[in-house]
Amino acid sequence: RKSKARSARGRRKGNMAENGMEVEGRNPTIYDLAFDFHSQRFAISSADGRIRVYAKGKSKYEQMDEFKVDVRARKLAWAPPHFGQVFAAASLDDNIVRIYEETVSEKPRFRRVAQINNAANPTDLAFKPGAEPSLKLTLAVPSTDGKVRVYEASDAMSLKEWKKTSELEAGKTECTGLAWNPNYFEIPSLLVACGEELAIWDFYKEQHRWVKSQEFPSDFHTSNINKVAWAPSMGRSFHLVATASDTTRIFKLKPKVDQQAGKRFEVEPELKGDAKTQVWDVQWNLTGSVLASSDAEGRVVLWKRDFVQKWQRIMNARSKDDQLT
Repeated sequence: RKSKARSARGRRKGNMAENGMEVEGRNPTIYDLAFDFHSQRFAISSADGRIRVYAKGKSKYEQMDEFKVDVRARKLAWAPPHFGQVFAAASLDDNIVRIYEETVSEKPRFRRVAQINNAANPTDLAFKPGAEPSLKLTLAVPSTDGKVRVYEASDAMSLKEWKKTSELEAGKTECTGLAWNPNYFEIPSLLVACGEELAIWDFYKEQHRWVKSQEFPSDFHTSNINKVAWAPSMGRSFHLVATASDTTRIFKLKPKVDQQAGKRFEVEPELKGDAKTQVWDVQWNLTGSVLASSDAEGRVVLWKRDFVQKWQRIMNARSKDDQLT
């Protein structure tokens, strides 16, 4: 559903697939790009310190808003759709998370409605998924101090006030990636990467505490993890998670009947890619059947299982010349 290149210049095009759409406008170096849930809009943060928001038209994405941010936003994340058009932005230059919401006027505009002081520089952002509008709008923020802080909006109708509800001592080094379990019918869980370490944390509402329920073997990663992604389950009896580091990796998580401390799942490596450079990002499609990865060479790769359940590369795209292979 979405893929990103860490550095991309010039005119942005959405024609990297046969049914793609052109994107109107020119942008400087892009730091991050995030689509909303329905892929009707996306926001990009650029090196010029501006955030631009695009909306889907009949034949192309058209720019609907552009505004200056007081710092260079490095991370963007959209909230679940039933909370309206809301997204968060964070920078590695300070410890502030900024919340933006669309205003109702003749011309749609986004305005900053809140600032969250995170006590350390954020490295990623992830809103908790949910199907019920009555659920609290929740945002998880991993940081350079090795902690993950979880915030809730006090009033989902105004979003002006946010409170910290939890703080996880996730790692000894800075946390570099985070993803929620998208299956909101299960216990709330976070997949957290800190350096080369990868773990799953579960939230127990009755005790109001987070517990580390799964530690991945230390030899699975030999370099820092840049990004993580948790696939929608879509009725599967197991989970799929992906990581971006020195290459693309996919793991199958099979629930264990006799769970022990730190061993909620049986972890099976399913894919180790062949990237020759750092992989910066991984993202799943809505059904969890296709994984997109982007690397430092400006290459976007789509991965999908074949009929014998082996992950195969189904598309290569390079941002420099827009070539497909």
